[in-house]
Amino acid sequence: MAANPTQNNNSFADIDYTPSTRDFAGKYHTVTAVATTTTGSFGTNGASAILLGASAADAETKIFVAGGGVIAGNDLAVNTIYDISATSVQSTGGTTYVFKRNVG
Repeated sequence: MAANPTQNNNSFADIDYTPSTRDFAGKYHTVTAVATTTTGSFGTNGASAILLGASAADAETKIFVAGGGVIAGNDLAVNTIYDISATSVQSTGGTTYVFKRNVG
């Protein structure tokens, strides 16, 4: 006889339910919103893409690139995802969205 789902059995005990970035559909798995007048730090491998929200495309918004250099917000278009590895983002005038890439 088949196991009753309400019975306590171990038929699913070997399944690993730990979230993995390989299990997410799409290119990115997490987004962090860096709000107006704040700075978000992401380390050398923490961020892999940037999207400037409305009003974040001003000269005071700064994207600090992992390999070195700084990109001003007014050098990027609003609502476009840029594959840029950033160590930190300093947002002014609007929200900047920072994405982490899927591993798999």
